[in-house]
Amino acid sequence: MFTNISWGNYIIAVTILLLIWYLIVGFRCYYPDLRAILNGEKNLYSLSFRNNPEEKLAAHLQKGSIDENRELSSYKESFDTLADAEELSDRIKGAIKESVERNLSLEEFQNYLKLLLSEYPFVRISTLRENINAIIVKNCKSYPGLLLTPSQVDVLWEEST
Repeated sequence: MFTNISWGNYIIAVTILLLIWYLIVGFRCYYPDLRAILNGEKNLYSLSFRNNPEEKLAAHLQKGSIDENRELSSYKESFDTLADAEELSDRIKGAIKESVERNLSLEEFQNYLKLLLSEYPFVRISTLRENINAIIVKNCKSYPGLLLTPSQVDVLWEEST
């Protein structure tokens, strides 16, 4: 069927197509870095093409505007969500014990939980929220005066904003 195309011509055509493809992908992914090199803002040795997203984002956002600094800080903080969830879990367990010792009413306990939950906004929007809800419900089962359901805990999350 393709007898008039030699293997040599085929290999050359595929090589040219691959080269064009990688140039397009390279320009789309590394355009800011290439532009900085061509403008003389950076040299080739100062670039780090490692797969560290925080370093790439920090290098990209070095222009220093307030919005970009907020974006960088929120980006870094979102990586700390697991540590925040663990810390929140420990604080919730302590809050439950403290509430029992101080004989807080259910309403006071819920207000205390809202205060704790409001300090961890990234946990609120992460998938770890369900785990925290389960921890709250499980630890509250031991104390009849502080019983909460998962839906009640979700309401506390929403009211904590």
